[in-house]
Amino acid sequence: MQLTRRGRVAVALVVLAVVMGWLFGARSLNAIAAPLLGALLVGAVVLARNDDPTVTLSAVEAGFPGDDRTLTAAFSGTGLATVALALPAGVDGNTSGRRVTLPQTVDYELELTARGVHGIGPPEVTLRGPLGLLERTVDMAGTTDVTVYPQRYTVGDSAVLDRLFADELEAERQEFDRLREYQPGDPLRRIHWKSSAKHDEFLVAEFAPTERDETVTIVGTVPPGETDEMARIAATIADSALAADHSVEVATPTGHVPPGKGETHRESVLGLLARTGHGTTAPVGSEAADVEITYVQRELVVRVGATEYSVSAFLDHIDGTGGGSADDRETATVAEVTA
Repeated sequence: MQLTRRGRVAVALVVLAVVMGWLFGARSLNAIAAPLLGALLVGAVVLARNDDPTVTLSAVEAGFPGDDRTLTAAFSGTGLATVALALPAGVDGNTSGRRVTLPQTVDYELELTARGVHGIGPPEVTLRGPLGLLERTVDMAGTTDVTVYPQRYTVGDSAVLDRLFADELEAERQEFDRLREYQPGDPLRRIHWKSSAKHDEFLVAEFAPTERDETVTIVGTVPPGETDEMARIAATIADSALAADHSVEVATPTGHVPPGKGETHRESVLGLLARTGHGTTAPVGSEAADVEITYVQRELVVRVGATEYSVSAFLDHIDGTGGGSADDRETATVAEVTA
């Protein structure tokens, strides 16, 4: 229990009254000091006898950086109080001290700013006695968590990323069937160069139609300092793959989300990427990954199927710009060769 600023002024007045009483008689002491001393005594008794308040913090809906959320704090108890709420890094908002009369419900407007699972609370509560002369701080219990998903990159043309799945992963999963003559529009990667050289014409490899596993397995392993970027790229790919009706599996050093589809599965994937940390191993090995985000020769790279991209090249590939898709550029190259 301690004096407030008002209480310190009251004590100063009591001291002044005592000095005046000593100089000019007891009547001055009775007129000023006695009521103030009585108020201080009553305030101390009331604060000592008041039960400690409790608080219940509401759940906060998960979201992405930049999203706004509301946190509701329900305080029990009686009397006057000042309530405040400290926020962790990753969450912003005006949660400075507010004077309330208990019981009271207080809404805090929050802004999510950085990836992670952030703990909020407990609140800071200070009870104030009658007339605001004394106060005491209460140790509170009551916390809540807010999950902030990794920010995703904007995919300028969703078909571009879908073609990555179709071109890079499909060829990996199909079985070779036969060779046929090149036709305009065939991707350059499908040309079988050894056979073409023997026959003096372009031959294209065709694959037998099979029941393909539609699961896109994403594995991310990175050193410290690269976790946010890995999580952001993985979230971008997973979101696009789910939107294309692929089943998605994700593994990081922190955990593993088995293959699945739907909104609930999407939230599980984003939740893993929100809390993931750094590390060099994951529950699923790189040999089983369709998409691997890892660190090679001091550089973060993205491997899709058998093709490896730097981060900048991958982002250029999915932003819908850069002179057309990979198929467009390869078809143009073949057209130039055959012209």
